[in-house]
Amino acid sequence: MMAQQELETRYAQLVCAEIAVFVYGDRVDEALARLGAMAEEDRLADMVGGAGLRVADVRAESHEVHAHGGLMWVDITVPSHFGCHAFELGADVQCEALDRVAGGLLDRKVVALSARGTRALARVGDLPSCALAQDDLEVIAHGLDSVSTRMQRHFDHARALAEYLSCCDGLVRVDYPGLATHPDRSLAERALRHGFGPAVDFELPGDWGATAGDFIERCRFNGRDCHAGGPRTRLHARDGWQGSAVRIFAGLDDPLAIADDLDQAMRWFRNPPQP
Repeated sequence: MMAQQELETRYAQLVCAEIAVFVYGDRVDEALARLGAMAEEDRLADMVGGAGLRVADVRAESHEVHAHGGLMWVDITVPSHFGCHAFELGADVQCEALDRVAGGLLDRKVVALSARGTRALARVGDLPSCALAQDDLEVIAHGLDSVSTRMQRHFDHARALAEYLSCCDGLVRVDYPGLATHPDRSLAERALRHGFGPAVDFELPGDWGATAGDFIERCRFNGRDCHAGGPRTRLHARDGWQGSAVRIFAGLDDPLAIADDLDQAMRWFRNPPQP
């Protein structure tokens, strides 16, 4: 039987933290709000996220937060603990949704909160306990054994797709921290490790007459029938089904097959068959 405390200790050691706790939660911000974990003077930053996959300047933000007596909380879900060590940038608490760590096999979504420093240690240690199901503990444990190898493939495939999309005609924009055109490229090089994460954003032009939902449904390999964080590439309507932005979470599958699928969908919307 897997002991939750032992697994939390293993995770804490892996991310160079003094303590780690696992809680159920669909997203980091939702879990923190439900637990009442953050004080008014604290700040939560998305390491990589939001429209355009912007990269947070955690070092600068943490200086400001600490000057006002707060704690710096950083959501590293997109790059994962493999792709970012937020503690080295000044974070007090590092937060990670474990979908990708567990390979998309969790029955319920789990968030890991890890802390360093006396105040952060006390804050996280005082959070209400949350007993995870044995099946969830087991897939997290197995996932930690292979996460580095898997995440490197996620990162490499995302970079290949970003470079492909950046050469496609007609798209309004392509956002990926590793592209030279990304506004945070220099910051990403300093803050991220092993690459630039598993996600790519692109925006469809209005004259195609297609929403993000239309485009995703047109793609055969959209991964919508799979759990988030699993081995298959998954397309997401970043701003809702009726928006124009598509986010790709690169999987372990062949990026050439995904690129071909995207290419066929773009060709169809650029030149739809005549009735």
